[in-house]
Amino acid sequence: MALALSVLAQAACVATAPSVPAAREPVRVSNGGQPFQMWEGALARKAADAACGGAVNVSIYDRFDRGTGEWVYPGGCA
Repeated sequence: MALALSVLAQAACVATAPSVPAAREPVRVSNGGQPFQMWEGALARKAADAACGGAVNVSIYDRFDRGTGEWVYPGGCA
């Protein structure tokens, strides 16, 4: 009985990451709230991987949005 209660208590403590975008929702990343520069693609990719909790889907359609200073990954999270 005590083991079952322990397992239930541990299961209740599992946290979800609400900030992780949906799998096919485009991921847009900025540099800590500030705009990236166009040449900071490698840094933006690391930020996108972190926003996805592991990996972002990369493709030939990834782009820099000059208007907002964000890098956009249309493939969403992996």
